[in-house]
Amino acid sequence: MSDLYDFLDPWGPSSNSTADNTSAHVGTGGIFGAPTIHESSRRCLDKVVLPPVYAAAFTAAQAAGGGQVTRNALQQTLELSGLPRHIIGQIVLTADTGSGLLTQQDFNLALAMAALAQKNMSPTLESVMFHKDELPVPELAGVESLAKSSTERPHSGMALSGSAPDDPWSSAAANDITSSTAAVGALSLTDNEPDQFASKSDEEAFQKLQTSPAKPRTSNRDDSALQTYVPKINMDEIQWQLDKEEVTIKEAAEKGGIVFKHTNYEVSTRTFSSMVVRRYKDFDWISNYLVTRYPYRMHANLPPKGFPEELHCAQYHLHMSINCGVVDRKFLDNRLKGLTRFANAIMRIPFLKRDALVIQFFTNTDEFAHVLKVGNLDMESEEIDPDEELGDTPWSEVQETYAAFDDFYTQVARDEERYRTQIVVLEKIARYKQAIGDELNAYSDTLHIANAPRESVSGSRKFHVQTASKRALDSDLNELSMSLSDVSLLEKAHGEVLKTISAEYLRRLYDVVVAMKLMMDRMRRTEKRKDIQRVRERNDANRKTLAQLNGESSGSDPADRSSIDRLERLVREDTAEQQKLEHEQRCIEVRFYQELARYKCYESFLQTIYHGYAEEQIKHHSMALSAWKQALSTADDLPTDPQGFIAD
Repeated sequence: MSDLYDFLDPWGPSSNSTADNTSAHVGTGGIFGAPTIHESSRRCLDKVVLPPVYAAAFTAAQAAGGGQVTRNALQQTLELSGLPRHIIGQIVLTADTGSGLLTQQDFNLALAMAALAQKNMSPTLESVMFHKDELPVPELAGVESLAKSSTERPHSGMALSGSAPDDPWSSAAANDITSSTAAVGALSLTDNEPDQFASKSDEEAFQKLQTSPAKPRTSNRDDSALQTYVPKINMDEIQWQLDKEEVTIKEAAEKGGIVFKHTNYEVSTRTFSSMVVRRYKDFDWISNYLVTRYPYRMHANLPPKGFPEELHCAQYHLHMSINCGVVDRKFLDNRLKGLTRFANAIMRIPFLKRDALVIQFFTNTDEFAHVLKVGNLDMESEEIDPDEELGDTPWSEVQETYAAFDDFYTQVARDEERYRTQIVVLEKIARYKQAIGDELNAYSDTLHIANAPRESVSGSRKFHVQTASKRALDSDLNELSMSLSDVSLLEKAHGEVLKTISAEYLRRLYDVVVAMKLMMDRMRRTEKRKDIQRVRERNDANRKTLAQLNGESSGSDPADRSSIDRLERLVREDTAEQQKLEHEQRCIEVRFYQELARYKCYESFLQTIYHGYAEEQIKHHSMALSAWKQALSTADDLPTDPQGFIAD
């Protein structure tokens, strides 16, 4: 069931094919980069005997669509399955080839995917192909009344427009637009209309949205458009440019401490034009502060202070004595890189770099412990007005997004696994490249004539005379040795680039994924829905008892009056507590909606990663090709006449 919710992400790139490419392929993946589904997979049910419900549903959908099966008719049919709306949206986008009209082949595929989803299996074309001989029967309640009910709905070209006109999730599944969801179109407006987003002030996280709601999107047909809404987040582009560095950190020459020494770090910040000295404990303190102050936000990850706890003290000393401190140096270097990523991640986020304590951390030259001691710090979690944060976004959209919390958590977990695998593979390739460089260098050394052992002069003189061919051979072998040495250096340099640039950029994106996962873990631990239900049930019971007492009491019995007063007090307290819990839950849901939008925006950095990786590969192979061509030219010049190596 783990892949059941591998659905199209609401802010990701579209995987729909265009109307001009209706039979080539249809993508089904969201942010996970699922493979393209080719035309052959769409014919997997052509020779399968399907249950009668397929033909009955197709006939009803034809009647609902006025003689043709439209996306609207398919949407209405799938609604009868009782599946979640985002699953229905995925099935519609997969089944439709882009023309807006569906054949019986497309319709059968959609029903097969719906049947799989009803059995908690993945609703994809691959699953249909795999289970084509044992497909479950789709359960469609009231499919016979589909044609009749369709005449009672206003025609809009979208199945959900009448029921939820402000729902971009529904419109995404129904609109024939290039984007996989309506939200991606709304986010794309930020490139051309940056004024729609208010920058954050020093006092508040965000200001109110200054302009009118986002423009509605229209399909390429004459369907009525639905309003879409932009998640109200700060769209400062520096957030997504993970290759930009605002902070530089290096180890200080002198250790800190009198008895117990510790490593100091010189932290230079370009934005503030400052340089301060901090220790690891200071980074740890600012990290804990940010999580406490902004619990429902993504935060940068801090590298560990020391070795894992399972490496016991005795094992550690033995380990260090054997490796002579090499492992310790490597660990410190990795921690330095981690601290640099941590500091830069803070400075990329607009509301974090404006935090008063963050500014003190990067600018105050005093010891940070002294800054904390004399400063009047606000350690309470941020207070927000959910309605103000939402702006013009309908509350129903936020609730629907939060309802898919577990699905998004699965997506994030998959992202974490994918990026971790990519990092491991790149680092392994980098090690292979450096090993190949070392071996090529050893190979080239054997060709250099100066490295050859001195030959014996015993025996016939003719075998020791340096003939013209022998001299040419020695000279050309030296040239060939230099060419192979150049290739060796190129391989080593390529390995270093893969490790320090490509893998490093992936690590920064991986940190974002981990930050999102940790934030969602915090939300899970602190959500208030169960508490709200508990208080509501208790309050309802007290209200019911209070109503009974008020109906039975004449007002003269002091015992009844005391019970009534006590229950009234409990009702007031429970009502206040319930309102407080509901407010906190709304804050959590709003923050999740906004942070999910920010998380999706980080995927724009993938273009920088993969473009740089491909460009580096081309550059490396071009230079390696030139070096190998030089080696080939030198090899072709080697003397080939056997008699030329024997003196007359």
